[in-house]
Amino acid sequence: MQVPFFRLTVTDAMRSSVDEVIASGWLTSGPKVQAFESAFAEAVGATHAIAVNSCTAALHLALEAIGVGPGDRVLVPTMTFAATAAVVRYLGADPVLCDVCPKTALLTPDIVEQSLTANPDISVCMPVHFGGLPCDMAAITKICTKHNVRIVDDAAHAFPASDNGRSVGTLADVSCFSFYANKTLTTGEGGMLVTNDDAIAARARVMRLHGMDRDAWGRFTVETAKWEYDIIAPGYKYNMPDIAAALGLAQIEHAINDRDKRTAIARNYDDAFASLNTMRACGTRDRVNHAWHLYWIVLNDSAPLHRNACIDALQEAGVSTSVHYKPLHRMRYWQERLGLKTADFPGAESILRGCIPLPIFPDLQPDEQTHVIEAMQHVLIEA
Repeated sequence: MQVPFFRLTVTDAMRSSVDEVIASGWLTSGPKVQAFESAFAEAVGATHAIAVNSCTAALHLALEAIGVGPGDRVLVPTMTFAATAAVVRYLGADPVLCDVCPKTALLTPDIVEQSLTANPDISVCMPVHFGGLPCDMAAITKICTKHNVRIVDDAAHAFPASDNGRSVGTLADVSCFSFYANKTLTTGEGGMLVTNDDAIAARARVMRLHGMDRDAWGRFTVETAKWEYDIIAPGYKYNMPDIAAALGLAQIEHAINDRDKRTAIARNYDDAFASLNTMRACGTRDRVNHAWHLYWIVLNDSAPLHRNACIDALQEAGVSTSVHYKPLHRMRYWQERLGLKTADFPGAESILRGCIPLPIFPDLQPDEQTHVIEAMQHVLIEA
């Protein structure tokens, strides 16, 4: 049996939604984008949702709208994808990389407090809800408010997730979601900037499309001078096309049900691996709804195989895995630019040594999960 790391479930609703766009003849940003934005804002309980072509674009627009610029410094956890820190450099600022909790891979209130105290010039904090598990945003917000620091949370993994009844998307000044091909909701490529701040939303809408005061659909749907527009800032080309929005729109109504399926899969993994003393499962937090974009385990030093050998053995058994992520402090660019030392990131290092994410997606069949579990048990017990 071959079990993929991820498999997309394509529904009739997704096909029909895309067919509507093609039949309309309007393929770029238009009515489907507007409908997707409205549905997503309602789903997370936010005032504004602005669709873009990637989470990277959303993060860039968020920092730009807040006012990050040359010479500024932004707090970024090392356990994240390259984009979280890269967008800081887009604006001429520098990230301040910090460690994460070894059990959850999350930025914690203690780490935030220590980092902001040691670096009083930090102006923005960027928590990452790693794997779909929300950070303790109530405590982090309290600390950031004390230090006069804004919050842009990287919610690439975190739809639909919530912390103590509050949805991710309403826990920061700006939240940025990813709809990449293997995310919990996908448009192939795409992202969403979500905020309750009217000024941030207005700036992001202008900057996502060349700094124009009206997008193509806005010009098309007025009675006067359809060609007329003005450039009010040197913006970017970050808009989402209607075909992508159609895919996303068709999935929103199933988001909670799909999360429940992933949650059940995660619990099955927890139960199956509870007796294995050569590994531990990823940690969670109380009173959260975990999005379960990732389910990852960490091999202990007593495991019979190291991480890479274990991944190879699983692959031979027909189980596809990955590694999320090689921490940013391990990347040459950041090491050289920021003068980083591996010893300063013990939490991330302990995860990296043994981290293996396993297949978790709504269409994972019971026999496929059984195969993954038996393969992992064989590797860790009989290797």
